[in-house]
Amino acid sequence: MRLTDDTRDTLLMGAAGGGFAAVLLLVVELSMRLPWQWMVPLPAGALVFGVLLAATSLGDEEREAERREGSRVCLLAWACLNGGRCETDPAAFTTDGEGWELPASRLFRGTLLAVGHREGVEVGIACAMSEGPSAEYFWYMTALVRLREEHSPGRVHHRKTHRLGLPSEVESVAMADRELCVRYAGWPTDFVALNRQVDAVVRLAASLPEA
Repeated sequence: MRLTDDTRDTLLMGAAGGGFAAVLLLVVELSMRLPWQWMVPLPAGALVFGVLLAATSLGDEEREAERREGSRVCLLAWACLNGGRCETDPAAFTTDGEGWELPASRLFRGTLLAVGHREGVEVGIACAMSEGPSAEYFWYMTALVRLREEHSPGRVHHRKTHRLGLPSEVESVAMADRELCVRYAGWPTDFVALNRQVDAVVRLAASLPEA
């Protein structure tokens, strides 16, 4: 397997970290005059540990990259089938002259973005991440529907979302002005599931009473 520049850099950093720890252990052993049986195993173990730690980190990065690519393919397929487009920058939707409105929303932000028309209404999909209190990252997807009428701001409590006929992955439902916003846990990994999630939001938007 051919190593990329990022892969090579990660492994070299792990080897350098392990090498530094190995040299430090060797210096400590010499200063403390430990038995010769300890002179090699401990530094060698530190070096191996550094490389293994780098390899583990590299595996996590590769899995995350695959996850992003799978979600990008899902959003791209959805956008193509619904007369829209998929981008990574909201500004890209405002320079094409196609008249998209949702990209101007403050909620339409993230790493992967898509817009399209479903059942005659404009729909936006935004995949993003947020950092939790313990420095862990939460992956989520926001589905936005441009409503035909303005509505008063409102939010549905999480425990009541099941009454709306939405999928179980829903984290929150909110509405303001001419936008219905439904937040799902995780990024899409399957086109069929993505289609089901978006259609549920479109049906909910259609069922809202006129303002």
